[in-house]
Amino acid sequence: KGGSMKVKDIFNNITQNMLALMKNAKAKGISWTKPFSNKRYISCDGHYYRGLNTLWLSFFFKEKNPYKRKVWGTYKQWQKNGCQVPKGLKGKSIKLIRPQPFEKEMTDRDGSKVTRRWNMYLAFDVWNIEEVTGDVQKFDGFDKFDNTVNDIGKAEEFVSNTKAKIEHGMDMACYIPSKDMIHMPDKKQFINTGHSTSTENYYCTMFHELTHWTGHESRCKRNLSTRMADSKYAFEELVAELGSCFMATNLNITSNPREDHAHYLNSWIKCLEDNDDAVWKASALANKAVKWCEELQPQKEQQQEVA
Repeated sequence: KGGSMKVKDIFNNITQNMLALMKNAKAKGISWTKPFSNKRYISCDGHYYRGLNTLWLSFFFKEKNPYKRKVWGTYKQWQKNGCQVPKGLKGKSIKLIRPQPFEKEMTDRDGSKVTRRWNMYLAFDVWNIEEVTGDVQKFDGFDKFDNTVNDIGKAEEFVSNTKAKIEHGMDMACYIPSKDMIHMPDKKQFINTGHSTSTENYYCTMFHELTHWTGHESRCKRNLSTRMADSKYAFEELVAELGSCFMATNLNITSNPREDHAHYLNSWIKCLEDNDDAVWKASALANKAVKWCEELQPQKEQQQEVA
């Protein structure tokens, strides 16, 4: 919390937290319940946090759980909204990250001048609404989210607008790259589990496969030609799982593990242990997949979101 924590430290902490939770679930022989399921964190400016920042805040809440509210803001954001971070708390912030685009003119191999563009990640400090002083009543409705089945219509519309080819009535859920098609069991084949309803399980499974669908060479172009024993397969599954969580969270649908997610634990653990930056890379690709699907939606005024 706060201090001299840098961007790489945040990535490493998320990885270590995920590994610890996975290994604990494996040791106990139980399904891994993701702490970042169904979590929406919002800034005092009314913008939702995304991706790794969602993961980081979720792990912080699971470990420490000092706050009931999910509203955060930088020192300047709180000040702009008529609130103040007490002096004694200036060194006790939570570090989040944001991409900073850079570009530089470089000489290519053939001697021509080209402009290279890339993102660097910078850390910034936020404080919870329960830490600041001032009139905070204006933020009362910020972190009250409706998670009823009334939102499921949004999910149907979201999936339909992607125009993905989906065939229901199959005996398993999967994406077939060679056919560019998603196979899904019928809704009636999904059951209630200890963590979520049959409806929630259906949509979270759909979002998982829809994330795989975005990896096609005509879309986000990820490596989908991998075998189940391959570490690259485990990485793509991690991308799909994070994509499912991000989509479900954005649509206010509880995101919990499918019954077969426990089978991925061994490969996910190895993937995270072998690659320190696996979570960061998987999260970035999952965000790209979600944005790809969001850009296929009808253009309308939407809640702004931040890094």
